[in-house]
Amino acid sequence: MFRMKLYWTFTKKAFLRSAVYRFDVLSRMGSNLIFLLMWGSIWTALYAGKESADGVTFQAMLTYIVVSQFLSGINGAGTPLWDMQEKVRTGDIALELMRPFDVPLRYLFADFGSVAFYFMFALLPVYILVFLFIDLTLPMSWETWVLFLITAFIGFLIRYCIEMSFSFLSFFLVETGGIVDIFYFAMSLLSGSVIPLWFFPDWLEKLAIYMPFQGIYYIPTSIFIGKITGVEIAFSIATQIFWLLVCYGILRFVWHKASQKVVVQGG
Repeated sequence: MFRMKLYWTFTKKAFLRSAVYRFDVLSRMGSNLIFLLMWGSIWTALYAGKESADGVTFQAMLTYIVVSQFLSGINGAGTPLWDMQEKVRTGDIALELMRPFDVPLRYLFADFGSVAFYFMFALLPVYILVFLFIDLTLPMSWETWVLFLITAFIGFLIRYCIEMSFSFLSFFLVETGGIVDIFYFAMSLLSGSVIPLWFFPDWLEKLAIYMPFQGIYYIPTSIFIGKITGVEIAFSIATQIFWLLVCYGILRFVWHKASQKVVVQGG
């Protein structure tokens, strides 16, 4: 019980800390609008003169982009890779190791606070207006909404495990700028955040299907617009859970090795 109260304290403090940076809220709102306009314009041009492509209507595709950008905003509110890298470079990570909490869980609960704040004040106002003024494809059943929320949350946890695993590489490499760039590019492409997997070439689609990134954006968004239905939903959720367990196992392994590395460096 004490541990849970401790971790929820990090959530509360992260929420309050995010409230201090009001300009960051405005900048996130602006960047979300810019990306929505950019990708909306691109897909409008690509669909010009076509009612559907690969069985997906323009309205459904536009909904896919809106929902995917919303999830990008949620995931983007979490702890960035450079934050952990900076703590390792400055030595501040030693203070984290001395405190009575699990570092990966501490950052996860802090992420909950940051995400809650930006969801309420930066994302929700923008996307309420988007859904009010743009004709989008919305789920007709409450079950679909529940499945979307479940898969979106699992996707958030997958993203967290992968991103934190990469951030812990800074314990060994110190400077991970190049690796981080490759990671973000791979996640953006293979997760289907801007280009759905069904538009990929066969070889790239097969590669993406066997990667954990699809569980972050593609699966929840495809469920939302009705591209994934029936038995495919159960299989997709099972795939997400499988990759979540794998990614969590990798996270714990990398963190175990990383914390030992810090002890060795400290003598």
